[in-house]
Amino acid sequence: MTRAGRSGGGERAGRGGAGERAARGGGGERAGRGEAGERAPVRLTGAQAHARYEALVARAMTAEDPVAALRSAAGDPALPPALRRALLGADEDGVRMSALLVARLRFERLLRGSPEAEAWFDRDPAEFSAAFRRYHAEVPPTAFFPPGEARLFRGWLEAPSAPARDPRPR
Repeated sequence: MTRAGRSGGGERAGRGGAGERAARGGGGERAGRGEAGERAPVRLTGAQAHARYEALVARAMTAEDPVAALRSAAGDPALPPALRRALLGADEDGVRMSALLVARLRFERLLRGSPEAEAWFDRDPAEFSAAFRRYHAEVPPTAFFPPGEARLFRGWLEAPSAPARDPRPR
């Protein structure tokens, strides 16, 4: 997660912040055109490269296969070689364990911050868990406290791509 995500209370920083723009390829110097009109790799400043690296690691923590996501991120030509090597050298078991901890912490924050989500989980654990897995994969982990996680989840539920489900207690 980027420093912006840690300092500003969380959830807004993951939506279009500098780290996320860097992960998508923005935020660096404009790439020039080489021979035959090919784009040269984006050149990032040190801070931009680290923000991109952090965003890629955060995104990997919510991927279905976090190890594969890190390996794929290591192919990013805009990252300096040292950061690419760091992604490739990450301990696979440590990456998997970290991703599980991230998911567990988000799940706990959500249930503590949202009585509606807790009631949905109590009422239909399988359906809620399926929805949570989608949420976890689609929404960057930027909240630190239960109310922030609840706001992120509520916003995700209100999005057009959310599951066709009314999480209110019956």
